[in-house]
Amino acid sequence: MKTKLIPTGLCTIALLCAAEASADSALKHSIKLVSMTSSESERTGLGVQFDFKDIELGVVNFNARGTYAFDDKIRSQDLMHFGLNTELVTIGDCYEPPLDDDGGPIAVEPGTVPGAATDTPLPSNCPFGSWQLKSELSYETDQDFSNQNTVAGLTAAWTMPSAHESHVFRQFYSLLDFVPSVIRATTGRPGSDDLLLEEPVVSFTAGQVDPQKDTVREQLLGKLDSYYRSAAEISLTTPVAQFDGKDVILAYDYRYFREIDPEAAIEDANLHRSRLSQFSLRMPNDSKRGYAFVGYSSGRLPFGVDDEILQLGWNYQL
Repeated sequence: MKTKLIPTGLCTIALLCAAEASADSALKHSIKLVSMTSSESERTGLGVQFDFKDIELGVVNFNARGTYAFDDKIRSQDLMHFGLNTELVTIGDCYEPPLDDDGGPIAVEPGTVPGAATDTPLPSNCPFGSWQLKSELSYETDQDFSNQNTVAGLTAAWTMPSAHESHVFRQFYSLLDFVPSVIRATTGRPGSDDLLLEEPVVSFTAGQVDPQKDTVREQLLGKLDSYYRSAAEISLTTPVAQFDGKDVILAYDYRYFREIDPEAAIEDANLHRSRLSQFSLRMPNDSKRGYAFVGYSSGRLPFGVDDEILQLGWNYQL
């Protein structure tokens, strides 16, 4: 196994982000220590996955996400992403109304919820979910920093509405939650017939990619001109079983990248698009900050190679 050192600058950024993430106690940032078994290379090695979301740095937010394998041969989730973004527009100032034991909205005292003028039951004021439009400047690299991009673009993120807000969305969520509901019934989890899928989050990104280093692209084209790229992602979670009264959670994430109007050599080499599907089971734990998990991923991200990876590790939430 070849050991690599992450540049000092990125280590410093990661430590500062971890400190800031701990300070806000949002439990939306995570670091995973994971054992990864690669089908492509037939190797098993250790790695670190990190995901820091919207850490406030003055007028901008910082995001960092990626997988760093200590073995160069394990490269399917090769893209590491570090970005700064600023929010441009938000549509839908959402809140979750308090619910009774049957899942219906209950009466709210005046002034306890934004816009509440009576004590009658209130629905969420986002029946179609909420949208955010952000501008972003980011840096992308593979795990040995031999390939690098800078990307400037716009991201639209859609948090879909709660199932009880819309019959149409409830039917859609029921379709997505069908297989997990069968698993819940098989494992005997209480409430297996309930719709337990959390609201999916969908994002769309379009931007200009400026390759700083891209060995394969330069070999194919003889140059490193900028190009345009689109991307989409959907993620969702739902319980599938219970152990000692606590839920085992199934998490799914799908990411897709596609170059806009690629040159023929790039398309012929199938480098104009990439996708990655990820599944994981989060094991129950008494601590809200940490849990064991087992995961599976298939596909690749930019700079990576097609692979199937089996993961086993520990997630720590900050």
